[in-house]
Formats: sequence, structure tokens, C-alpha cells
Amino acid sequence: MIIVVVLTLALFGATTWSALQQPLARSPAVHHRLTGALLVLSLAVAIALITTVLVAYS
Repeated sequence: MIIVVVLTLALFGATTWSALQQPLARSPAVHHRLTGALLVLSLAVAIALITTVLVAYS
């Protein structure tokens, strides 16, 4: 369980890092799509983690 939490936090960190490293001026559309896709993936992982915890401890 701890590994899943650490991986989730790493995914949020990777999303932030990716958003900061992708130059916005060069291609704003790609920047927004990449950041949006990573945020959706992070949200999906967070929901899966919460669901897993609720099912495991109910």
C-alpha cells in the first residue's frame, strides 16, 4: 500500500515537472494537452487508490 501511495505522489510530481519543463512559448497546444493528460492520469490513479483503500478497509 505504501508503494502505491509513493507511486501516486511520484506521478503528481512528474506532472508538475513535465509542465514546468515543456516550453510553453514553443507550442502552447502541446503543453496544454500534455499537462491535461497527465493530470487526468493522476486523477484516475488517485481515484483508484481511494477506491482500493475503501474496499480493503470496509
